[in-house]
Amino acid sequence: MNVVAIVPAAGSGVRMQHACKKPYIELEGQTILGHTLSALNQFESISSIIIAVSPGDEPQCRQQVLSALNVRPEISIITGGERRQDSVANALAVLPAACDVVLIHDGARPFVTAEIIEGTVSAAFKYGAATAAVPVKDTIMRLGSADLTGPEPLERDQLYAIQTPQAFHQDVIVAAHVHARSTSAQATDDASLVRHMGLPVAIVSGSYENIKITTAGDLVYAAAILKARRAATKR
Repeated sequence: MNVVAIVPAAGSGVRMQHACKKPYIELEGQTILGHTLSALNQFESISSIIIAVSPGDEPQCRQQVLSALNVRPEISIITGGERRQDSVANALAVLPAACDVVLIHDGARPFVTAEIIEGTVSAAFKYGAATAAVPVKDTIMRLGSADLTGPEPLERDQLYAIQTPQAFHQDVIVAAHVHARSTSAQATDDASLVRHMGLPVAIVSGSYENIKITTAGDLVYAAAILKARRAATKR
């Protein structure tokens, strides 16, 4: 199976409140994006990786991230768009013809495992579309816009927090983005665009460690995850 990975990494990281853009923040000696690419390198079926970065960041990505890595897949860097959705669309436009499954994974999720990638790719190959997800731990309330005193509780056992990786047949994800453009649909993830088109998306077990680094507090948690994993490998 030939898998092409798309890594959106064009976010400015405003919520991080850091002097450096989020993909290039160092975490235990390596950039966040570098950790993510190293994680994707674990899955042997990935033949190439397309990274979408902010306009003008291409040299920084090559020098600060790729120069420090030794990864197997062929890597190309493209210019991302204003939104994550635009960055993925730009990457889809340059997909190689030989591609069985398109894997899309956030550049700021450095702790994905080979098992999660394999499960997501396998489910996408079988069903056409799949996403990693984890059950919600907290009680979730829906607040009405007019009355905030009587929130409506949602059934927790029916709620999942959607993660990446997300994987798709090439024709499915390309069609979803074409449909989104024609209907002006917007979404923060690609599985939602596929659902908007009316197609089902399989759910695959993710991990509570598969966090998306978004705030300064996430950096503290991320460092703890890395230290724990390194300690486990030394036992």
